[in-house]
This record gives sequence, C-alpha cells and structure tokens, in this order.
Amino acid sequence: MEISVIGDSTTVLGFKLAGVKTAIKTKDSKEALEALKNQFNNPDIGLIIITEQYADKLRDEINRLTEGVMTPLIVEIPNKDGTIDRKVDPIKELVRRAVGVEIKFN
Repeated sequence: MEISVIGDSTTVLGFKLAGVKTAIKTKDSKEALEALKNQFNNPDIGLIIITEQYADKLRDEINRLTEGVMTPLIVEIPNKDGTIDRKVDPIKELVRRAVGVEIKFN
C-alpha cells in the first residue's frame, strides 16, 4: 500500500522530500476534490493525507467516500498556516466511526 498526499505546494514539497512518491499539488478545493476522487479509487493507495483546509471544504464528499470502507484511510493535517480550530476532533471522529466507541481524554 502506498501513501498519497494532496495539498498546497509547501505541504507537497515536504512530503516529496520525505520520500512520498504520490504527492499532488492543488491550487484550490476543486482540484483537491478531483485528486481525492482519483486517489481514493486507486487500489494501490492505502493512506491519503490531505490538508485540513481542503478537507474542511470537501467534508461532505469525504464522508460520502469513506462511508462503510476501511481503506484508503484519509488523514487530515495542518498546512503551513497552522491547524484549524474545530468543535469536533477529526481523529476522535475517525476512531468513533471505525470502532464505534468514543474516546474521551481528561
């Protein structure tokens, strides 16, 4: 299984330098959506890393694609501008959906 990255030029460059072969630079959420669909349907891709800024704009499509499937796993990361303040932690939500249990931290 391979890793795919979708994001801005800085994020993509960083992952390419780290050895990720499939890193797709996108200019806007429309390009990011097209890249996401292509990578999601690629059977060789096991993990898709996408920047939070794009993932927020593509939330409905990400939810639709990932409903009832285990792979590829989609992980959201901050870009160079930093993390987005949210009411729902995407990692906790991912675990809740996958396992069916909510994890609470004190």
